[in-house]
Order: sequence, then structure tokens, then C-alpha cells
Amino acid sequence: MPKLTQQFVDRATTPATGQRFFRDARAQGLALRVTSGGAKAWVWEGRVKGRVRRITLGPHPALSLSVARDEALAMAAAVARGEDPAAARARERGELTFGGLAELYFERHARPRKRSARQDERMLRDVLGRPGKEPALIPARWRHRRLSDLTRQDIAELHARIGRDSGHYAANRGLALLRTIFNLARTWGLVSGDNPATGIRAFHEEKRDRFLNPDELSRALVAIDQEPDWRWRAYFRLALLLGPRRQELLRARWPELDFPARSWRLPTTKAGRPHLLPLPTPAVEILESLPSRGQSEWVFPSPTARSGHLEEPKKAWQRIRERANTKDVRIHDLRRTLGSWLAASGYGLPMIGRVLNHSQPSATAVYARLDLEPVRRALEANAQAMLEVERNAAAELAKNTPGAADDEGRPLDRRQPKGKGRERRARAHPLARVPAGRGPAPTG
Repeated sequence: MPKLTQQFVDRATTPATGQRFFRDARAQGLALRVTSGGAKAWVWEGRVKGRVRRITLGPHPALSLSVARDEALAMAAAVARGEDPAAARARERGELTFGGLAELYFERHARPRKRSARQDERMLRDVLGRPGKEPALIPARWRHRRLSDLTRQDIAELHARIGRDSGHYAANRGLALLRTIFNLARTWGLVSGDNPATGIRAFHEEKRDRFLNPDELSRALVAIDQEPDWRWRAYFRLALLLGPRRQELLRARWPELDFPARSWRLPTTKAGRPHLLPLPTPAVEILESLPSRGQSEWVFPSPTARSGHLEEPKKAWQRIRERANTKDVRIHDLRRTLGSWLAASGYGLPMIGRVLNHSQPSATAVYARLDLEPVRRALEANAQAMLEVERNAAAELAKNTPGAADDEGRPLDRRQPKGKGRERRARAHPLARVPAGRGPAPTG
């Protein structure tokens, strides 16, 4: 058995047929395999759990002699520890890719269990091999990556890039989706070890409280009426009047509407329960006028969509908000507009929560901030109480200080009649006026 050298390996002759092995005297189990076609490769030979196994380490010259010896020693050490390197390599060759896991996620979890499966599909469409007009959040290059190759650093870098390019909200939704997918992979026994999507800090998200004020609402209604498609005109008016979630209204069916009872029964909602919603008269009038009534099962049918109904209102809303000059208002803000108008009309949070079908009181808490009247009344009462302190002090001063005068030189006469003088002093209080020299800076 010769001691292999690099020169010997380079000059090793090819057999006339089949293959020939040159075994190394230095690294036990290492051999150079040479085929009749001239291909050379390093192999390791030995007994693994009682069976003679031959495992390919790599081709020559890509794998040098010194590296091949190190690989052979590592292979022998693994066998000594009771491991089966051949089985491990077979598992690695058959390891699931992220694209394969994404397909399983939709087959086993998203489609049968999630109402938001289409939103997940939009984030993963490049990985699933269904490219759209714009790149998806999860990059296409992950499709063929082995699950063991995806690290926490990979996901952290992706999260940061999405946050920079598409915003913090989109980045956090992508991170949450990846965390769910890898958790399910562990549950299904497809991977072991830590979830690489955990331990990454999500971006801070500001809770939106944007809604249409009276002037904006007036402009929005005019812009809605200018839409050429009757479906979008009805859709956005009903969104304002009823406050359903986007998909709930898009998927509305005529059998769900009870005109004699003036109600709409939503069979599935985000809250996980059916929702019975009363229909106000303007909403009934809109619905009764729609051409799809009696012609389709869908309130908003679409002959081109796979689902049979309208699916994405984004482009129509973009046109509407540009005409209305409300470019920062999102579709979900229409739902928030209904809640804020109910709050401003004096309806309590429990009633608003019932209208919007919130499952948690915290979801309705934003409307407590939008109802300014209780805050206004509290500040008004407090301002009067604070000014009363000054008035009482001035009256006491007038009683005990003969000849005392106010800021303008008028005597503080304790015999001064109540009424106008007291009102003048109250108006002159520093809390009720802007001190000289400290008002807003002039503009223009």
C-alpha cells in the first residue's frame, strides 16, 4: 500500500475498464478512485455498524490530498462515536428546501386553516414559483436553499432589508410568517434545532388613528361617485357605512343578506365567529340597487377572478383618494372612520366594538383617543378651577391691601361690584392669554 503523494495522484494511470483504487498508507480508509474515463475522486472505506461502506468524499483536483486526508480522519472519528456518515449524507441529499416547505405550509396549514392565506401567498409567491408583477417579500433565491442552510443572520438581514425598502409593518409581517413556517416544520418533524426566525427583534409599529374628518369625507364621497365601475362605487360606500374588513365585504354573498330583517350575517370573520350586522337604510338602498342582485351569488362579482368575486380594491382606492386629495388614507382607515364617527357621536366603546366585531376590548381602545369631547370638557372644567384660584386670591388681596392695583393700574377695591370686573380679571389671567412677547412667531 503506497503512501500517496500529490505527484502520484496527478500521474495515476486510468484502467482499461471499470475503476481502480489507490489506497493511502497514511490516512486509514482513504483511497483515490480512478475510472476508465479518467475521472478521479477521493473515497473513504470502512465498517459502519458492522457493514462495509464506501463513501465519496469529493472529486480530485477540487479536493486536494491534504484536505482529503482530513476528511477521512473526520469520517473515521464520526464512526468511532457511533454515527453513520453515509446515512447523514443521504439525509442531507434528500433534505427539504425552503420552497418545498412553503408548499407544505400552504397544503397542510394555510389553505385549510387561514382566512389570510392569500396574503401569505403574496409574500411567498416567488418562492412558490408564481412570480407576479413585483418581487415578493421572500426572495426567489430561497426556493432551492436547504432548510439547514438558512440561518438567523439570513432572516435578520432580510427583515432589515424589507424594513428599509417596504416599511416596518411589511417587515414584521414577513418575520412573523417565517417564524410560523419554521415552527410548523419542527412540529412536523422536518427540522430539528432552533427556529432561525426567533430572537430577531421586530420593528416598532405606530398604531394608526387616521380617519376621514367631515371635509375629507365629503370629498371622498364625491370621488367615489366618480368611479366608472358600479361595483367600486357601492363597495366603498358600504365600507364607510358598515365598517367591515376588506375581505369580508369583497366576499359578501346575496344569501347572507336578509332584507326583511335588514341585516347581514357574515359567516366567517377574523374574530373566528359569525357576525350579525344590522343594515342602516342607506346601505339597504345601495344593495337593493345593485345589478348583481338576482344575477350572481356574489354581491361584487368578477368574471375574470378565480374566486368569482372582486379581489383587490387597491387600484380603485388609489384613484379615489387622489381625486379626493386624501393620499395618506388607506382602505382600512375607512373602517376606522366609522368607529371614530361613532365615538364622536357619544357611543361607548362596547357598542363600537360590537359594530366592528372586535374580539378584544384593546382593539377598540383607539376610539377612546378619537373622542375628544370628554377630554375637552375635562380641560375646560380644570381651566375654570385654576382661574378660580386666581380670582379668589385677587379678591382676598383687595380686602387686605388698601390701594392695591392690578396689572393695568386699576385699584383692587373690595367694594368693586361682582360681575364685569371679576370677568375682566379672569380674562387677564396669564393662563387665559398669551403673555406679551411669548406668542407664536409671525409668519410670512
